[in-house]
Amino acid sequence: MKKYFIQFISCSLFTIFAQSSPFKSFDIVIYPEYYFSGVMAEIEGEVYDSSLPLDFKLQVPSNTDSVFYVSGDSETPTIEETNFSNQGEVSFINKLVTDKKFRIFIFYGLEKNGIGRSGAFDFQLNHPIDEAHIVVQEPLVSSNFIFSEQIHEDFKDQHGINFKRIHINNYTSNAVKNVNFTYDNPTQDISINSLQKGIQNTQNTTASQSAGPIRHKLPLWQPLVVLGFVSVVVGAMFYRQMKSETENTKPKAKGNFCIECGNKINPKAKFCANCGAKI
Repeated sequence: MKKYFIQFISCSLFTIFAQSSPFKSFDIVIYPEYYFSGVMAEIEGEVYDSSLPLDFKLQVPSNTDSVFYVSGDSETPTIEETNFSNQGEVSFINKLVTDKKFRIFIFYGLEKNGIGRSGAFDFQLNHPIDEAHIVVQEPLVSSNFIFSEQIHEDFKDQHGINFKRIHINNYTSNAVKNVNFTYDNPTQDISINSLQKGIQNTQNTTASQSAGPIRHKLPLWQPLVVLGFVSVVVGAMFYRQMKSETENTKPKAKGNFCIECGNKINPKAKFCANCGAKI
């Protein structure tokens, strides 16, 4: 009897130790059509010192375009583009985390059908978590917003934007949690434009009612600085891709005549002597 009791205690302790979470906190915030016409998911985590470095493997949506890993504070962040790989029909990022606090930004597509929108996020991680949160922002430009999770908390930020939050307790490693949402976007706009227009209208109204100095400005909402920078990086990536595709599809000179101006050219020349176009 004593022998079996010791084995039971040993197995119980092993199970508890094996499922011990390396995270002090773990939150996911999903922003549909906020900075751009797709979805941005922000993952913010804090790791216990004793768990560093941490082998981190996270599922990302199959239509993911870009992933960025951010460390450091909001004023001087270090931003690193992170690769993701496909394993069957599922995509993952693999990262050795050496930072106590980190953020990961995932940019992916949104299903669109006319004014209808639908999106999802499948959460799967290779570590257990004692308590995590998944939050979905309800776009300012949305109507008829429907969230898949019946049990959730509703709250607003300082701008009056609605959020829906669910708690995940005692998450076990590699378990899959899916959340999805649908809504209509009659204006075909994004939330940041609507937010800026609202603040501009507030400024104009305040200015007409008061002759005093106006110091109202768009408040920094965490993590505005980081997200703004990341948005610029993603925009630059799209620009480079479009430029590359344009150059690859540009017709070449045929025969001894320039395709731009039609002038006769030297077959060995690299540029047209008349218009300077590349041959």
